[in-house]
Amino acid sequence: MSEDATPKPEADRRSASDRRQGDRRKKQVPVEVDRRAADRRTGPRRKRSMNQYDMSEDVLEFINAISHFKEASGRSFPTWSEVFAILRGLGYEKRS
Repeated sequence: MSEDATPKPEADRRSASDRRQGDRRKKQVPVEVDRRAADRRTGPRRKRSMNQYDMSEDVLEFINAISHFKEASGRSFPTWSEVFAILRGLGYEKRS
């Protein structure tokens, strides 16, 4: 192996200055709004709920059946075959 092929050690990152210490700005120019100190969660929080949508009784029955399946099986995501079995269990059939 030649001298050119020997790996060179990487620079030691510990010797570099820590950017987290103090303010990194070069000049002390006043800013209009210091965004670093602001709380970004000042506005009203919107929480989406099932009541926000108009759902028929059939849709709610299906959602509840899926939820019960998830609880009983311990699985978060049923397969399509399992969804089909849930639909059949609710009494849905293919129309001709």
